Amino acid sequence: MSYPERALSPIQKRTIVNQAMDQIRELIASGAYKPGDKLPTEKELAEQLGVGRSSIRETIKVFNYLGVLESKSAKGTFVSSRSSISREVLTWALLLGEDDIRMVIDLRAAIELWSFLQITQRFHDAPYDNMALVGKLNTLLNTMSKAIANQDANAVIQADYDFHRCIIEGVSNTLFVEFYDILRSFLLKEIEASQSRYMDWTKILEEHRALLDALVSGNLQTAINAYQGHIENIKKLLGVKSSNQ
Repeated sequence: MSYPERALSPIQKRTIVNQAMDQIRELIASGAYKPGDKLPTEKELAEQLGVGRSSIRETIKVFNYLGVLESKSAKGTFVSSRSSISREVLTWALLLGEDDIRMVIDLRAAIELWSFLQITQRFHDAPYDNMALVGKLNTLLNTMSKAIANQDANAVIQADYDFHRCIIEGVSNTLFVEFYDILRSFLLKEIEASQSRYMDWTKILEEHRALLDALVSGNLQTAINAYQGHIENIKKLLGVKSSNQ
């Protein structure tokens, strides 16, 4: 069996498994192996890298856990698709980082604002083609309204998150949706903290209705003002300074 030609360097110095991971990662990053492609066998990789098969086995185990590779019994090891990448690992990367709440809010805002503007432009260009999204958002606002009436804090928080996620999903950018889902646990905590500062929960509903109105206006400046106002209000409620302060 022939494999894509790409030179592999003998392992030197650092931890053998780490070096093996680096080289296999480079093979994938270079395009030598794409999603669905079968990797050489453990024996072949060990020979090319000049290491023992046990080191290759450990390397593959790590990549299997990360979701980068998938080992199939009696078939071999294959490169996985992006959708298989472990969200848990990325979530831990954020949990163990030293990013403050302002950075998380700004990261959220970067994804949300771009999505917000894309949808606003669509309403400007073809408003009637996007009414299904309006229906979904109105349904979420009705859910939020009922939750507020029932004093159901958890349901209000979830409706808030779902409202913003629905807009992001409407852009049809799977990377945005996947990354937003990774941030979910952080965002729910942030939403919970900011909503707890409201004396009147109906203001939460009013803010989100204003966002929907700005979205369907088709006016980009109106959308920018509405969304930036929303994020600045969240920062104010949480006592978080803007990045330019």
